[in-house]
Amino acid sequence: MFDYHKNIDKELKKFFDRKIKETKDKLARETLKLLKEFSLRPGKRGRTILVNCGYFLAGGKDKKEILQTSIFIELIHNYLLIHDDIIDRDKLRRGKPTVHQYYGGNHFGESMAICVGDLVNALGYEILTNSKFPNNCKISALETLNRTIIRTSHGQMLDLWLRSREITEKDVFNIYQNKTAFYTLVAPLQIGAILAGAKQAFLNKIEKFALPLGVAFQIQDDLSDIKKDTKENQPTLFRLKGSLEYCQKIMEKLIKKAKRCLNSEKEFPQKEKQFILDLIDSVFKKI
Repeated sequence: MFDYHKNIDKELKKFFDRKIKETKDKLARETLKLLKEFSLRPGKRGRTILVNCGYFLAGGKDKKEILQTSIFIELIHNYLLIHDDIIDRDKLRRGKPTVHQYYGGNHFGESMAICVGDLVNALGYEILTNSKFPNNCKISALETLNRTIIRTSHGQMLDLWLRSREITEKDVFNIYQNKTAFYTLVAPLQIGAILAGAKQAFLNKIEKFALPLGVAFQIQDDLSDIKKDTKENQPTLFRLKGSLEYCQKIMEKLIKKAKRCLNSEKEFPQKEKQFILDLIDSVFKKI
């Protein structure tokens, strides 16, 4: 199997080395070095892999260009993580200090981290904008990315708003869909497909299986970090129901639905379908 992690890290390193070499300003260079180190910390690279998967799912052929371009979403992800660490007052990210802690953890540190997050966001957009795909595909991909960031922001705001309020199951699934499912599963796959020239009908087919999968992913994430979520009073399904068994059953139901939709879709190439099914099994341990 193609070693995505190794090759994604290679592309990230190449990108930051080039930007550092081009930059003369000392502070800007040091910031890029920090972002390089932050970006190369061990991670799943899931969204980046899914951009590639979506591209091949839609019949894309340029393996080199999609790999080079797909790292844009890793930088967008880092932008959101840097800001999220400030919101949650986290001190560590992937085993090392968060960006605001790197700068002191005080108001100055948080202010610097906000600026660093904004910078890496712009770099992510730069990669996608400067890619060699047709302009109409890039414009559509950028529109999808923008809509996703808007959804994610709304989901995060609702998450924070409901930490001190009564919640309903509708509220929880609203957060799961907007904060996680589109950003983590639907959009990466769709953007990859768009860069291969996919039309809306094809994108709808992706959403049909990726949306329930994204919700299941968030439920699993909640269950793996129950103590932290309870402490922060995050609006999760477990906080609402107080039952691991109930959450597990909902998650399994969603995964089975996603697999059913994926398996039944005849337009998707079998090789790419199997790759995604294997990813699902590796994440959810053969559910």
